[in-house]
Amino acid sequence: MARNALVALGLLAAVTLAPAQIGQAGEEEGGAKADELAARLRKKIVDGIAGGRKPQVYLKLAGRPMRVKLLSADADGVTVSAMGSQVPLSWKKIPPARLGGMAMKFAEGGEDILLVARYYALNALRDETEKACQAAREADPKLEPAVREVLALLPRLELPKVVIPKSAGKPKAAPRGANHEGRMLPPMPEIKKPVMFNTPEADAIVSAMQIYPRNNPWNEDISKLPVHERSEALINNIGANGTLEFNWDMCYIIVPADQPRVDVKITSYPGESDKGPFPMPDNAPIEGWPVSGGELERLQRVGRGDRHVILVDPARMMLHEFFVGRKVGGKWQGACAATFNLRSNKTRPRGWTSSDAAGLPIFPAVVRYDEVERGMVEHCMRVTVRRTRREFIYPATHHAGRTADKNVVAMGERLRLKADFDVSRLPKHAKAVALGLKKYGMFVADNGGDWRISVAPDKRIQGMRSLRQIRGRDFEVVKTTGPNEGPRGPGGGGGGR
Repeated sequence: MARNALVALGLLAAVTLAPAQIGQAGEEEGGAKADELAARLRKKIVDGIAGGRKPQVYLKLAGRPMRVKLLSADADGVTVSAMGSQVPLSWKKIPPARLGGMAMKFAEGGEDILLVARYYALNALRDETEKACQAAREADPKLEPAVREVLALLPRLELPKVVIPKSAGKPKAAPRGANHEGRMLPPMPEIKKPVMFNTPEADAIVSAMQIYPRNNPWNEDISKLPVHERSEALINNIGANGTLEFNWDMCYIIVPADQPRVDVKITSYPGESDKGPFPMPDNAPIEGWPVSGGELERLQRVGRGDRHVILVDPARMMLHEFFVGRKVGGKWQGACAATFNLRSNKTRPRGWTSSDAAGLPIFPAVVRYDEVERGMVEHCMRVTVRRTRREFIYPATHHAGRTADKNVVAMGERLRLKADFDVSRLPKHAKAVALGLKKYGMFVADNGGDWRISVAPDKRIQGMRSLRQIRGRDFEVVKTTGPNEGPRGPGGGGGGR
């Protein structure tokens, strides 16, 4: 595409400057420091490119994130390769989050990473600051005091005050408010050691978590969204007469805040994997265990399949997921590593896979014992189908299909159990799944057996076979909302794609 065409598309104008959010107190001083750090980061980028390093980065061009290659840089800006053309961008048009991300590509140690973290903090970029600070810690543990100073620059969150009457005696744990479903969250239990998913201790922990923000796609009530105009054709392609099936597959382990971190060798997708080290405990379970049978120690070393490994860190609200996890010579490796911030709506970079082909997280979609026992699954679930098209829909970021047929579902396609399906004949746990499928639905997340949802391999979950009463024709495909639509948009209204 010619450069004039790019300009016509508004490619250059679409890169907008995100204003710094320093706060009223010390705004001028903070702004001056942020400008000074921005100049240092720009120089780092200019010198790095001049030295022959031309990495790929993500910038928002033509209204969407795009992977581009840095070609050159000077005092005025950078030139990138995008859509087959060279595109010059002024430094003033690059938002702080993107500038910091570019500078991270040229970081040569903990000090450089900490410089980026400080810049993020002065621009009130909380998630980016915390992630960069963690990277600085891991690069050089001696920087811990400086890391704490950077974190102290972030604006403090205003928390509601809890008034305890004097007659109440010993103070009780403060109430934590309601989750997206309106259920009051109990106090978070203390986590002193790794906790396996199929235990009462794990039930108490996950029941106390707000997994993803209330307005996240996984927590979005889709019961009123309009039906997709090609819903019938899309359902028929999966199989209208097929029955809803389930896999006893996605186990997980909960780790404490002080869980030692270890390196994990990435074997297949290093360019689309998040960096470690990771809080991997020795007893991390492999997909399907213990229903799959066998000793865990042996299963960690041998066996085939997807072998997902899922780590949940409630203290940091971080999720780490691995595809084809395995212990080799006592050390962990995996084909892919994906880390998700459970406090953020941020998705994987566009085009990146994860432990799922759709680039989605797995843990937020798994049917768990604590929720089916309460009476309803409180989130969107995941479903696999054999055939998908070469397209992905928000919040998916990756596809694995071979056809462009619009009557074949894409990764991220969202299906809903029809409102008139009679759930009264289902046993308690299966009914909880069906009610969740009516309100939250399920995302097409991976290629696999048709109509298969993921259930934690927890023998306390009963009656799942009764889900076979539900057939493909009992579902409908809905028009999904995007990153700036529905509950995430300024108006809170619907939208399509």
